[in-house]
Amino acid sequence: MNFKYVFKTALGVCMAAGMLLSFQSCNDDDVDGAPSITNVRLLDPTAADSSLNAAEPGSLIVIQGQNLGSVMKVYFNDFEATFNAALGSNSNVIVTIPAEAPTKAVNAGVSNKIKVQTKGGEATYDFVLSPPTPVLAGLYSEFVKPGGNLVINGDYFYNIKSVKVGATNVPIVSSSVKQITVKMPATAVSDIVTVEGEFGTVKTGYKVNSSEGNMINFDVPATTWGSDVCYGSAAIIPGTDAGAISGKYSRIKQTKLPATGYSDAWVFATCSFDFKLAAGPATERQFKFEHNIAEPWKAGKYDITISAGGADFTYAFQPWNSTEYTATGYQTSGWRTAVIELSEFKNAAGASIADVSKITDLKVSFGTPDVAIASFNGSVDNFRIVKK
Repeated sequence: MNFKYVFKTALGVCMAAGMLLSFQSCNDDDVDGAPSITNVRLLDPTAADSSLNAAEPGSLIVIQGQNLGSVMKVYFNDFEATFNAALGSNSNVIVTIPAEAPTKAVNAGVSNKIKVQTKGGEATYDFVLSPPTPVLAGLYSEFVKPGGNLVINGDYFYNIKSVKVGATNVPIVSSSVKQITVKMPATAVSDIVTVEGEFGTVKTGYKVNSSEGNMINFDVPATTWGSDVCYGSAAIIPGTDAGAISGKYSRIKQTKLPATGYSDAWVFATCSFDFKLAAGPATERQFKFEHNIAEPWKAGKYDITISAGGADFTYAFQPWNSTEYTATGYQTSGWRTAVIELSEFKNAAGASIADVSKITDLKVSFGTPDVAIASFNGSVDNFRIVKK
């Protein structure tokens, strides 16, 4: 049973809690006698078997018993949880198990108990926190050189047994609850990444180093006459360069960039070209590319324009423009994959692409018409559209 439930109704008033849980009235007088816990259940009153003796961190539960009206603290395996006492009653406490609470088999010496403290004393209840199955959020970079480090981001990476690329086990360089670093095979490989932990297995829905949905990668011609690009004189760096991730790439490495809305040296495009993309709406696809920002980026943007069905759909890539990077600027640790929902590309009317197979052009233009840029050192490669 999956014990994670999302409580979608605002629990701002006692009446809502009473309607959902058939609790005693919030006006019940607190009883300062010794508390006791007799049962733990799911918040969802429709669950067929809602009595619990185990749940995952993050689950929303109800602790039931007596003399709970004056509850002051609730602990899971001695980890304190936050809760709203106004939502409970003398016989119920609603609480979310903290995501950080220690779980069985992951942390030695856990108590496997719920503990409540009230004005009348303390009560405990045997209860196991089960480790969640691993969650794979993505790869830091979906392109990695042979012998390079592949970084896997996610959560609940407990007691990892193996990581595979295809059928090949790869050595683990480092591992934490939220990130695993492995060493890629010495020979080039393109396949699915699988992570196996003690509490489950998870895998990517795509292959590392995959050319699926390629539009521009500076190695495969993107014109009918065999050129890498149709127009624009942005610098294309040879694949033999030490900074390359998968063949040739484009780089802007310059100081004192003037404020301009267009510079041929910062543009590359395909003109009309059949990318042979499968039909389907933008909501089913993602736009991806690798970028390597070697110094803090604080101004400017990549304007990315996709033409489809006679209309232009644009997206401004400027990850520095967020509160996270206000002070430091945006910088990557080597190559990083940008993942943009294709539905974020909009035409002049605010609509997104209706049929991906109608895409005929990709243009990438760097700069800004408003602000001069003191310095920029950024590289890009492997522009593609893929299924989610």
